[in-house]
Amino acid sequence: MYETKKDSHSSASGSLGGSAIVARGAGKAYRMYDKPSHRLWDLILPGKPRGREFWAVRDVYLDIPQGATVGIIGENGAGKSTLLKLLTGITRPTVGEVETNGRIASLLELGAGFHPEFSGRENIRLNCAILGMTEEETEERFQKIIEFSELAEFIDRPVKTYSSGMHVRLGFSVATTVDPDILIIDEALSVGDEHFKGKCINRLNEFQEQGKTTLFVSHDMGSIKSMCKHVVLMHEGRVLEQGTAEDVADEYLKRAHTRGNEKLSAINRTVDAYPRWGSGEIRTGDVELFGPKSEATHVFEPGSPFRVRVHFEALEDCRGPVFGLGVYRSDGTYINGSNHLWRRQPIEIESVKKGEKGFVEMAFESLPLLQGAYYLTVFVYDHDKAAPTPIDHREHAAIFEVLDANHMQHGLLFLPTKWSVELSGKDRQESDE
Repeated sequence: MYETKKDSHSSASGSLGGSAIVARGAGKAYRMYDKPSHRLWDLILPGKPRGREFWAVRDVYLDIPQGATVGIIGENGAGKSTLLKLLTGITRPTVGEVETNGRIASLLELGAGFHPEFSGRENIRLNCAILGMTEEETEERFQKIIEFSELAEFIDRPVKTYSSGMHVRLGFSVATTVDPDILIIDEALSVGDEHFKGKCINRLNEFQEQGKTTLFVSHDMGSIKSMCKHVVLMHEGRVLEQGTAEDVADEYLKRAHTRGNEKLSAINRTVDAYPRWGSGEIRTGDVELFGPKSEATHVFEPGSPFRVRVHFEALEDCRGPVFGLGVYRSDGTYINGSNHLWRRQPIEIESVKKGEKGFVEMAFESLPLLQGAYYLTVFVYDHDKAAPTPIDHREHAAIFEVLDANHMQHGLLFLPTKWSVELSGKDRQESDE
């Protein structure tokens, strides 16, 4: 369905045929200036341009058939939003061409297309007019738009008083109720609440059943895999890969793992900026994290093996030290704390001599955390005294991330669950997770 080679589109110079959208070598460049005055000088003074070109999108070839639901994914700054602006006609390509077949409705930047001083009612009429609807068509659909948005009590207030979620409700309601042939959405649904997201998903499913064409940008690989048969992966303004949702989403996650490790490795080298205290007989050092096959990593998946190794050195003789780890979500939510002593089979360290080095490890056979950012606190305490006393307590000693492609559960923890469904006259169905 999709091709990236230029010669594969040499026959597409005629009509669109069965295509909803065709892009041939499309690219968009912006001129960047170090100073605002340089832009003015370029306009009135001849000579060498004072700005530099930045290509937000380059050399894009797409042929999207009518009725397809296509996901566009990529890291921030990959060119996804610029590509959607080219496809919707909001901006013209610097090179190449884009052709579309049918009425297009889009929900791009939050609040785009709304006049902040106008009421919701006035903005509905304005947006319907922009989409080419007659007054009769607008009047016919007007009440349906308000009902879907659930904003009846706010519809006569200025849009500038709306929250981001209310902007999305109004924008999505207009874009989908005007009966477009092509619907294009840019990540805006991530702002909405769960109830409205459910309504949006149902509406998108209706679009699929009606044979409408849908393009949407999302960082939620679960939604991409469930909604799209085809996915376009962008990187640095170019189409890096195109294909089935499963294959391309998996490639994106592999790249996300790599980027996450690079980013978190750099962050972990600066964690000494966080609080640290204790008497100092033992000082902890490097904190290493290991995943499947014992490879060093800072990015994990729910249910994968997880192992932490904490290196240490004794600066003075120390009796009865106890090493522990605390696991926290990035917002400071305390998830778990454990040590090697308070166990059914405790590991006791009678003493450590000055100059001795070693490491301690903690491991999960199956990491129970769901998607999110987390950090570890490392602590060494003296349990030889009446009350445990800190020897070396380090906040944010290591940072890691959990990525979940399937999003089969929501919340904080992955819980192995068993479901069953039984209907009268039918066999019982069971499923383990």
